[in-house]
Amino acid sequence: MTGKIKNMWHFIIVFIIFVASCLIRPFHLAADGKFLRGEKWKRFAVSDTLADFYVAPNGNDSWSGRLAKPNVDLSDGPFATIQRAQKAVRRLKQQVYKPEKPPIDSRYMGSPYTLGEGRDILVLLRGGYYFLQEPIRFEPDDGGERVETDLPTGAFEFHKLKDYFVTWAAYPGEKPIISGAARLTGWKVDKRMWCTKWNGTPIQKVLWEDRVLTLARTPNRGFFTPAVMPVNTKMFQFRDGDVQNWSQMQDNRIHFMLRWHHGTNSIAGVDETNRVVHLAKPEKGLVEVPPRYYVENVPALLDTAGEWFFDEKKSQLLLIPPDRNVDPKSVIVTVPVLKELLTVKGCADRPVRNLRLYGLTFEATNNSGNDAIRFLYAHHCELVDSEIRHVGGYGVLVSNGCYQTQILNNVVQNAENGGILARGNPHPMDWRDVVRETIVSYNRVSGCGGVSIGAHNTLNTTISHNEISHNRGRNALSIGGWMNVEPALEGGYIVEYNHIHHVQSYADDSGAITSSGMTHRSFIRGNLIHDVMPGFFNDNVAYWFDNMSSGWTVEQNIYYNVPQGEMKLCATELSDNIYQNNFFITTPKREPEAIIDGKPNFTCSAMRIAMADNQRDNVFRTGGEIMVTAKMYNSGSSGIGDVPLYVDGKIVQKQQLAVIRHNVQDVTFCVRLYDPGQHTIAVGDADYQTITVEGDKLDFLLLNTRINRTVVPQGDTVQIETQVTNVRSRAIRPQIILAMDGEHVEKRFLKLASGEKRTIMFAFVPPVGEHIIRLNDKVPVMIRVYPHQPLQIQPGDWQTYCSGTATPCRFQIDSAQHRFQLIVHGTDFFHAEDSYGTIFLRQAIQGNFVATVKVVAFGERVTEWFRAGIFVRNDLTKSYETAPGSPGSVLMFTTPRRFGLQWDQFGDGCMHKASSQNHYSPPDVIWLKLERHGNQFTGYMSYDGTHWLFPRTTTPIPGLSDRLDIGMAAGAPNQVASMVQFEDFRIEIEVVK
Repeated sequence: MTGKIKNMWHFIIVFIIFVASCLIRPFHLAADGKFLRGEKWKRFAVSDTLADFYVAPNGNDSWSGRLAKPNVDLSDGPFATIQRAQKAVRRLKQQVYKPEKPPIDSRYMGSPYTLGEGRDILVLLRGGYYFLQEPIRFEPDDGGERVETDLPTGAFEFHKLKDYFVTWAAYPGEKPIISGAARLTGWKVDKRMWCTKWNGTPIQKVLWEDRVLTLARTPNRGFFTPAVMPVNTKMFQFRDGDVQNWSQMQDNRIHFMLRWHHGTNSIAGVDETNRVVHLAKPEKGLVEVPPRYYVENVPALLDTAGEWFFDEKKSQLLLIPPDRNVDPKSVIVTVPVLKELLTVKGCADRPVRNLRLYGLTFEATNNSGNDAIRFLYAHHCELVDSEIRHVGGYGVLVSNGCYQTQILNNVVQNAENGGILARGNPHPMDWRDVVRETIVSYNRVSGCGGVSIGAHNTLNTTISHNEISHNRGRNALSIGGWMNVEPALEGGYIVEYNHIHHVQSYADDSGAITSSGMTHRSFIRGNLIHDVMPGFFNDNVAYWFDNMSSGWTVEQNIYYNVPQGEMKLCATELSDNIYQNNFFITTPKREPEAIIDGKPNFTCSAMRIAMADNQRDNVFRTGGEIMVTAKMYNSGSSGIGDVPLYVDGKIVQKQQLAVIRHNVQDVTFCVRLYDPGQHTIAVGDADYQTITVEGDKLDFLLLNTRINRTVVPQGDTVQIETQVTNVRSRAIRPQIILAMDGEHVEKRFLKLASGEKRTIMFAFVPPVGEHIIRLNDKVPVMIRVYPHQPLQIQPGDWQTYCSGTATPCRFQIDSAQHRFQLIVHGTDFFHAEDSYGTIFLRQAIQGNFVATVKVVAFGERVTEWFRAGIFVRNDLTKSYETAPGSPGSVLMFTTPRRFGLQWDQFGDGCMHKASSQNHYSPPDVIWLKLERHGNQFTGYMSYDGTHWLFPRTTTPIPGLSDRLDIGMAAGAPNQVASMVQFEDFRIEIEVVK
């Protein structure tokens, strides 16, 4: 055979092999897979429309599935169902995956993987609806594989492991919708009402295109509140016009927003004359906190656009379209019928590997509680660029045995039980059950119940760069196991750069981010949290250390529009965690971006240098406080960045600044210069400015000077403390002088080593009047000392009040012996529970005062959280029952084992702020003292009535009246009758000239 013929045959053979390979394997997959070593993960992208198989709504399961659309004579084209494509993928895997070759080197160690050859497989779904008859179930045979190639590794002859993937993706530019619903047709239109027949299971939800319609309800938005605080768990009194004895109420539901839960009940009867609702069953939380409620599933309530009602007896669905002038034949209206949509499930010894889902929309399951998409025993699986909406359980659940699952850049909307959850077992019996290295990033989660994004009992989970908004559950982002008070599998969380906003509208006593349980190496940082709605009962905050939180580091987070505070603790200690360098900023003029990366870029302008004391001549003096201000514009991402202050060419200070993107934030530096002469100063990238400093060289400074109060009762001690700082590199002997009204009160001589700092305190009793207090050359402080006199209390000066949640109350007043006894119930004397009984003065007290009382006895076996003490409020007869109570509440309290001060920090009618600690040992008797000084209060306790200990001072209280009710009060937290006895209530009031 000649050389030309040999070459021709060689060319023909190669060409045939090439063509055959193309029939099995598209051109664009020639370089596929990912090496385990030496190659980083990359987002999959459909570079063109070539795939192994196609699925389309106009397809046919008897076709090959290898064409993107039907051919001209309709003899071939895409598959019609995902299940048919699934069978084709399994068959193709058997063809393209080959066993590994035997080693040729005796030193070869090998791996446990049996395959040595393979490739990626791609299925593209065309746009349109795919109405499932049953959920999709992907098993180990449906995923990709890890193969052991015959490429050298450098250490052994063969061991270059490679992962190949099976990918299900949306056809470029199209939107496939995988639905667990059935479409409704046959609409009859009567004016604005649509009607059709439905013979399936009872309807739980109705979808109008991609929107969820509202089951007929009242009120159409928001909630009603009872007319008075309920005292019976099976009935309550409603406000005029809220509830009626409507017809066809047999299937009605009434929903209550209660403490820590949502109660669902039904109305058994309505007494319109007395405005009383009778419930079908007891609703436990009804008498604990002021309830909110709405009523639904009554045909008479079908009264507004976007509502529906299903009449089971007639098998008839009625709805009022949300859009006008719509052709019933053109709109897609559906009802969910399936409990779940997709399960990716392997087993411990054979997980589903390397399965990718890209660009798909999963829609509509009923409210059975199952999860729309579940991963169990899945390794290296990805859900990316997809949408999950209007489902009954969790949108996405990553559960036992999942490793390196990636949930990226998805949209999750209206998932009833929660958005995305990674959940493991705190004490797994098998290491293969552990959930680890899950990544949940760049997702947008909105309108979800439960927890929008959560992770519990997992290892090394990353939750980053997500946007969470408009949640309907208690927590927007929740991490950690709530019950983990013993060693458990938990740790390595990274929660960073998430944007959480407009959340907690339906929540009470919660945090936008909530941590729980004991962990290790877990960080919550760089998150942006704003517009956290205030709680109706208890406070909602930006960050909540919940039950047994331990080992969490929370830092560099940004908050604004959080009216009830940035952080709180529950059943944990801050000392077991790190909470530092978080920023509470003013509301920005421009809204932040949806997804943040946390990398700001600052530009400085309008730099100004001035003396802090605003001297008109603006002469800069040695040791004087110089204020350097500037405006910083952020052209990068919302986040926190360092702004340096330069003095004479060196960075002398750095300040971290939190600025929302495309906003300007002021930055202020305070600097002191100890040497006279010329100095140059600049902030950030601003140009230097030169100032001249006059005066003598300085050796020390007085910093952080604080005075305990500026409004002082006559005879009380004023304390002023300061930090003396040696600014030189040698030892000095400074003299500190306390002066009042220009006269020296006391002198102190110190000896300070180089750079040493020492805090000193002066204590003195000033006379009545206004005085100017100064330490050395510090800016003077004005104090006012007021005279006071005892208020003569007569037997008829007392009155009583019992809040709705504390009933029944019993009061005993022995004016002759100055003894008082209260027996009260209640759910809690804190937050909006506001459960208390009080014996108080008929005469409101104007201005400043000092009140004391002796707590002589508690009843047997009262709870350690039965609070009793001195209570003031603008109006003590207006507790928080069905609406916020009177503002201005302050309680200096003791319990059998604890004491402290709590107050109405936000002026919203209940006490959210508290500062308390345990008694060293349970005392037989305790004295309490409460002082008013302006719009703040200071409380003390004493074991002997003479030595007053542990002062606690409130923040300034908004909405405080000049005249306050005052008395003795108590409240129980457990609805058990509890007793306390007081003696010798006394009050000294300011003498007003």
